[in-house]
Amino acid sequence: MATDAVALPLEEVVADAFAWVGSVGVETDGGRMWCEGDVPYDDLYCGTAGVLLGCAEAVDAGFDTRETATAARDRLVHLSGHPELAVLGEGDGLFDGWSGVAVALRAWARVADDGEGGHAADVVQEAVARRVLDEPTTDPARYTDVISGDAGLLLAMLPATSDRSVEAVNALADRLVAVAEPAPDGPDRGLQWRMLSSWKSLMPGFSHGTAGVAYALARVGHALGRDDLVEVAVRGAEALLVIGHRSTPWAIPSVLPVGDKGEQIAFGWCHGAAGTSRLFTLLDAVAPDPRWSRAVAACLDALRASRLPERLYPGYWDNLARCCGTASVGQVLLDHYQTTGERETLSWAGGLADDVLGRAGRVGPGLAWSNTEYTATPPDLPPEPGFMQGAVGIAAWLARLAALRRGGPDAVPPRDHPWV
Repeated sequence: MATDAVALPLEEVVADAFAWVGSVGVETDGGRMWCEGDVPYDDLYCGTAGVLLGCAEAVDAGFDTRETATAARDRLVHLSGHPELAVLGEGDGLFDGWSGVAVALRAWARVADDGEGGHAADVVQEAVARRVLDEPTTDPARYTDVISGDAGLLLAMLPATSDRSVEAVNALADRLVAVAEPAPDGPDRGLQWRMLSSWKSLMPGFSHGTAGVAYALARVGHALGRDDLVEVAVRGAEALLVIGHRSTPWAIPSVLPVGDKGEQIAFGWCHGAAGTSRLFTLLDAVAPDPRWSRAVAACLDALRASRLPERLYPGYWDNLARCCGTASVGQVLLDHYQTTGERETLSWAGGLADDVLGRAGRVGPGLAWSNTEYTATPPDLPPEPGFMQGAVGIAAWLARLAALRRGGPDAVPPRDHPWV
């Protein structure tokens, strides 16, 4: 699926993408919800909450997303009083559960000065905090990760605005510290986390492993003045440095131990340098040490050396989205530009955007994107509207790029959710 979208003004592409996202919402209780394939969801990863979060990002960048945002916002506000109607994962996870609903509502409440939406976010967050405190302190079946587990809950609970939520945040953090393991080379080489304690494999990246857990502990430790949590996060980062320095350019395997096919290296937010760099950037701010800035530079060097978004071979770089694809890398580059003011980084993000624009397709009333599965026939997958694998996440990134090109590094306020 391709079009001449690369020749359109960036602002027009963004508007057309939001037009398509709004058009595929499904009318339901309270408002509208969005589907992955034929299945509607309310979550942050692919459903209603993610659409609202993308709308909030675009508003920050100066775009009008009110029609779509209102439909998503009304649905989530309705769910805060009728939780039995929600279509979410089994838990409260950030990307597949209730805590992501609170994140989206809070982001929209800020950009739209929406008091009712902010109250609904507080209602959801308090319900999640109650459930956290009612759960056993140790449970081998608990996930630790950012997507579904305790690390994601930690990020969603910030800012902790009540005594109950502060207590829940401390409980979650202590649980993560308790399940940390010594790195394979010994306890003096850092700490690591498994997604589940029973799993033999370990994913060191941001979405399901050590980088994401350490990031969450560093954020919470800094916010609550708990230096002990920041120190544990530092030890997690140290374990990643040991793994990464074994490769040239710097890279961490997606899964450890390495299997029969050798090291599987990714580059996106979920398992690669784009996500892992977020931990090092945060530590550079809250626990300054020259090794963190060197690690950020090493991650950027790895992204350059990857030659993305070139399709070097079938299956090499087939994703455009905010989780695993080009937009995840572009988002990191925009963050780096806003921190440093380096025009080269903004130009690099623009080059990635040009590739994404060239892969847009005219669908119904707007534009959308297809990720690729090279083993499928046809290889272009159906376009998705969601935040992490679909059009609203890509369009929100492009909206931010347009704003930064117009107004420089201070044109867009810091995001509520710097973890993606």
